[in-house]
Amino acid sequence: MAELRQALTEIGFDAVTTYIQSGNIVLSADDDSEHDVVSTVEKVMADTFGLTIPVVARAAHEWPAVLADNPFPDRVDEPKMLHVYFCDSAPTPEALTQMDDPKYQSDELRAVSRNLYVFYANGTARSKLTTNELEKRLGVTATGRNWSTVNKLNDMLDRP
Repeated sequence: MAELRQALTEIGFDAVTTYIQSGNIVLSADDDSEHDVVSTVEKVMADTFGLTIPVVARAAHEWPAVLADNPFPDRVDEPKMLHVYFCDSAPTPEALTQMDDPKYQSDELRAVSRNLYVFYANGTARSKLTTNELEKRLGVTATGRNWSTVNKLNDMLDRP
């Protein structure tokens, strides 16, 4: 992750930090649009590491809502079972109806804007509700983080 931090700093991002080895990046991008940040990070990943990886971003001002909008407030004491999937766009109501499939019955999913909150009652290892399944059925690009990571990333933000 040190190489990634260095590459992003060299192209002009400030205060670049990373958290664990799963692609969590916190950075300052001045007035760049979300689209510009996503495109630039994807290009750095391709040019520097030879990886074609979709990037999903959220601005610092969006994080308080990510925490406040959690539709499972009674589940925060099980942070490894509660996940937030950050999507590149909000899933349509029509697409969300596809998630009523009985094979997902042990999991609870709620969409709030561009975020999907999932409580995995039996853990993620046994669930059929994977990132690939969400992306395929909902027509979005998504990346998921457990509640502990969501809170850690929130703590890393330097908001005015």
